[in-house]
Amino acid sequence: MSKTFEVGTKQSKMVKKTKFKRLKVRENIALLAIFVALSFILYGISIPYGYVLDDKIVIVDNAYTKEGLGGIWKILSTESFQGYFGEQKDLVQGGRYRPLSIVTFAVEYALFGLNPHLSHLFNILLYALCALMAFFCLRRMLLENIEWTRIYMSISFVTALIYLAHPLHTEAVANIKGRDEIMAFLFGMSAFFFAFKFVDRRKRKFLVLSLGMYLLGLLSKENDITFLGIIPFGLILFRRKHFKSTLLVASMLFLTSVVYLFARYQVIGYLFYSVPTNDLMNDPFINMSFAQKYATILYTLGVYFKLSFFPHPLTHDYYPYHIPICDLTNPVTIISLVIYTTMVGLLIYFWKKKPLVSFAIGFYLMALSIASNILISVGTFMNERFAFAASLGMCLLLAIIMFGIQAKLGKKYKVVIPVVLGIIFMAFSIKTIARVPAWKDALSLNSAAVKVSKNSARANSFMSTALFNKYKVSTDRNEQLQLLNEAKPYMERAIEIYPLYQNAHIMKAGIAAELYKIDNDLSNLLQTFKEVMNYRPDINYLTEYLEYLNPRINASTMIDFYLDAAYDGLVRQNRNVTWGIHFLLMANKIDPDDQRVRAALAEGYRKIGKENYARHFDN
Repeated sequence: MSKTFEVGTKQSKMVKKTKFKRLKVRENIALLAIFVALSFILYGISIPYGYVLDDKIVIVDNAYTKEGLGGIWKILSTESFQGYFGEQKDLVQGGRYRPLSIVTFAVEYALFGLNPHLSHLFNILLYALCALMAFFCLRRMLLENIEWTRIYMSISFVTALIYLAHPLHTEAVANIKGRDEIMAFLFGMSAFFFAFKFVDRRKRKFLVLSLGMYLLGLLSKENDITFLGIIPFGLILFRRKHFKSTLLVASMLFLTSVVYLFARYQVIGYLFYSVPTNDLMNDPFINMSFAQKYATILYTLGVYFKLSFFPHPLTHDYYPYHIPICDLTNPVTIISLVIYTTMVGLLIYFWKKKPLVSFAIGFYLMALSIASNILISVGTFMNERFAFAASLGMCLLLAIIMFGIQAKLGKKYKVVIPVVLGIIFMAFSIKTIARVPAWKDALSLNSAAVKVSKNSARANSFMSTALFNKYKVSTDRNEQLQLLNEAKPYMERAIEIYPLYQNAHIMKAGIAAELYKIDNDLSNLLQTFKEVMNYRPDINYLTEYLEYLNPRINASTMIDFYLDAAYDGLVRQNRNVTWGIHFLLMANKIDPDDQRVRAALAEGYRKIGKENYARHFDN
């Protein structure tokens, strides 16, 4: 058995006797250069890309970010969506308070303005540091003393290389907004590293550094609270004789967590407030039974596990219903339950025999726990970026398996590790490089998504929006018509999946209005508006466009439309009386003396209990 594998799996005598050797400065620089170079090979193509997806929330349309240095205090003292919405919206359970990455965007804006190319560059550099820190942490934890010339034979280096190439990370690295994931991992692993260094060298400065890094990780993203369990877990497994130091580290991490949670509470006003919502896009478990919810969660956990080892196909959109509603008879749910039960069993079984196996499994489970929806709802079924930290555990497990096979085969088969590592690294790298271009712009991102997330209402609606936005900048009439016709099926599919989806209905109304400009087919426009009104009369665009039409179209035509769509469709059928009245008042404005409209308004007001208003229209 190789020494590396022995150290990584057993508390051997060698670990107790061998003094840990730090790498030389030039060796550390060489390692950094390797990881930076590989990061650029994998992600360098993204540097010319622009802003996509949620970048507008944290950068492009974020008022606080665009104040530059002057907006930093606002970023630190408000909920993370407030700079975009102008107020605290409380859209998802627990809110969002992850100011540190947004602060970096504000600093970038102050220095360089809106410059997505530099932002992509910084993400790539930070990602290289993530791989380097993963290497340092594992090497320190395992006390690996592999010579520099054979560094490729160390579990820590092999794991870091696999982690660097893993295609699951493309969303976090190629999407600028994903910096919160990168920074959270970097600071969390730094806290891990300094905690081990404190226990090994008994210097308080390392404990202070560990706590400081942990706090910065929490401020980058709340998910870093999982390191409250991960760090003591690693210390218990690999520094078993240092119980007092481990207890001190755990206690101080807990106190740091309390300080962070108190500050978070002061900023957003609650910790775990469950926001009541009827929006499927903010709570995908609406209308599910308890059994369906947790069967579906098990399904997503199975997908996470599969993507950790076989990252294909990839998509940025796991919204309803790319992930189907499951029950406990779903085969994937059953398989997932077996896998995770087995993982917990193996964690316990290898606790003393092969602690590194237990650590790899435990790291994966703990890092994924917050994003799993088991404890709190994260607003979607799953996302690949949510596995950014957890995937390190599976990369480590792959490395352990490789070294285990080599140990079984014997010294003369040392070529096994570099060959297998080369195959895995190349396979992952090819997939990563092929995946990165999807993040070039909104159209390329959504074009890639709808090929995989065919049953996602959000992916279909966003694809429709991307085509519509391309239509708006086109000046060729034929191309414009083609783009609108291409956008329609995606919009219709989104509504088919989720009939109340607001964004899809906005697109439906918008496409109809733009087609009207081209073909002047008023009957088609009004029929489409009626269909939208039946489901989402609250869309502002409907009111705005109808106000535009009212003085330009024959009065009787418009009044007939309002009576049909608002009275027959909303008031008489009690679908949405309040909004029916809203549109009938627009008809009344066209002709205050039309008795049909007045009668419809009187009936509507009586239905909502406003008799005085009803009498006004009776007269």
